[in-house]
Amino acid sequence: GSYTWSISAGSLPAGLTLNTSTGAITGTPTTAGTSNFTAKVTDSNSRTATQNLSITVNAALSITTTSLPSGTVGTAYSSTLAATGGTGSYTWSISAGSLPAGLTLNTSTGAITGTPTTAGTSNFTAKVTDSNSRTATQNLSITINAALSGDFSMSASPGNLTLKNGQSGSYTVSVSPSGGFTGLVDLTVSGCPNNTTCTFLSSKVNITGTSGVSSQLAVANNGAARTSSTLTITGKSEANPNLMHSVSVNLRTR
Repeated sequence: GSYTWSISAGSLPAGLTLNTSTGAITGTPTTAGTSNFTAKVTDSNSRTATQNLSITVNAALSITTTSLPSGTVGTAYSSTLAATGGTGSYTWSISAGSLPAGLTLNTSTGAITGTPTTAGTSNFTAKVTDSNSRTATQNLSITINAALSGDFSMSASPGNLTLKNGQSGSYTVSVSPSGGFTGLVDLTVSGCPNNTTCTFLSSKVNITGTSGVSSQLAVANNGAARTSSTLTITGKSEANPNLMHSVSVNLRTR
């Protein structure tokens, strides 16, 4: 005879239904998780049988990366795509467009690495595939900036400063660009002796043109021992931390 199917305990995952005539469980799940239930079948003579079952619904596969950092021509680049949901391991690919020249995608890890060779913005579609061949895509872009150019030099005056106990003085620190250098330069100082204070009136100088920019390094003798010290003043480009220069001055405390 024919069978009639039903759920005698528990419930199917949200979005799924049971066809009582065929036993087919169909639909589109709406919530991730595991649903435990008891399936019951009844024949034409009203005899029944049951079976405890469960269905696990995995979270929908999606790429969680929505933007990627910019890079610079000639400077190593590294950023990793991320995904959530799906089943098992992921395989990454570019389904449309292309990465910037010099960059490659690791299909197993989603890491985008390499050294960009050309400035500009590359638009592409990242695709992830899980172990069940489900896929998700995300439109992304990477902007590669032109290689940093130019340099700067530093000077400080006076070269020697003598401060008695309780006295204050200052050095003028000048940063001069060359070769088209622009941007912020961070200033730091080392070698300030005990019981003195060394403070920049502005610890950043902004080079916007061809002219140099200066800052004052204020020094106060707050009871330092009689000594001669070398202060090292360092300027570092914010845009290119590998670009830095230093200048030394002498401080005598009496």
